[in-house]
Amino acid sequence: MNLIDRLKKSAIIYVFPFLALILAIFAKETSHAARSALYLSLDVVIPSLFPFFVLSRLTVPFLKNFKCPKFIKFLIEKIFRLPYYTIIIMVLGYLSGYPTGAKLARDMFDEGLIDNNQASKIIAVANNCSPLFLIGTIGAGLFKSIKIGFFLLLIHWLSGIIAGFITINLSCSEELKDKALEKGFYKQNTGSKEKPHIFYLLPGAVEDAAILCIKVSGYIIFFAVISELLSRTGLFTAIGNFISLIIAGEPGQGKTSELVTALFKGVLEITSGSQAISQLNYYSLSIKLALISLICGFAGFSVHTQIMGIMKGSKARYKVLIGGKFLHGVIAFILTLLIAKISPMTIQVSNTAVLALTDFSGVRLITVTVLILSLLFAPYKTENKLKQ
Repeated sequence: MNLIDRLKKSAIIYVFPFLALILAIFAKETSHAARSALYLSLDVVIPSLFPFFVLSRLTVPFLKNFKCPKFIKFLIEKIFRLPYYTIIIMVLGYLSGYPTGAKLARDMFDEGLIDNNQASKIIAVANNCSPLFLIGTIGAGLFKSIKIGFFLLLIHWLSGIIAGFITINLSCSEELKDKALEKGFYKQNTGSKEKPHIFYLLPGAVEDAAILCIKVSGYIIFFAVISELLSRTGLFTAIGNFISLIIAGEPGQGKTSELVTALFKGVLEITSGSQAISQLNYYSLSIKLALISLICGFAGFSVHTQIMGIMKGSKARYKVLIGGKFLHGVIAFILTLLIAKISPMTIQVSNTAVLALTDFSGVRLITVTVLILSLLFAPYKTENKLKQ
């Protein structure tokens, strides 16, 4: 064991007590951040993702018989260099939000429909912000304007398609091999003579979705606490002052430090980052929207860990994911600035009511009840007994 490895292990040992001490000092602030993240998961994340997770598990086994128009097949296979049926992942990834694309990609990988290289490309392309988040949370909630929400959504989709095309072609080392794909599919799926039946798949799909929703919520809460902790300790402010010192020759007087704090929050978790950016006092609307487009395109390390957690064991490459999402964010940032400059936007205030995280919500009670019921029946254990 070399010196660097020993230092890493020693650092990890001392880091945890240090973090525990900081958590104790800022217990009230971090508890509030964790509670807000939990309410966000119960009110928005789980209700919007749970049906798509179930649909993913039910749909993938039947993709062998999926047919689509020839022009779509040509578009996906020749231009994006992926199997034509991955259009399902892309469409649902754009409509349902993070991390549905990763869930579908993992299910296709487990079924033998895609390999690890294709899975690496797909997770970089098909994991995007949901329309609900951009239109409802950011547009109507933060800026009180549905018009801004739709504007950000169109930019997000357009930049995602451009970044996806570039990412896939840059990371593509070989052409699509249909025969190899079909061989891989039949190898994993023809061992049993029985055809998949939706009534046998449904119990497992529901439990799998419930477990995954709990995991996703855990990532969201963890990164919300870390973001709040780093902000309270003054780390973001220190970095902002350092950057301002390098650029302007003097420490920033609030302007740079606020910007850096908001960006770092967004790099960790996009919800808190978007809220912080919307509250910047020294910047124009176009700059704020461009910064939000940047962090939403990048997705944040909270989403990255969710995706790679889902893809664990598939040998999907994280460098393809982070490269693709970074490119998505940069393109979205540039497009937002250009369009806002060409056609300046005016905020049209909406009367849409935004749920306060501290208020009681019946959705939370329903969400928790569904998760508990989904896990009570232990369908996987039943399936294993039937197979034996």
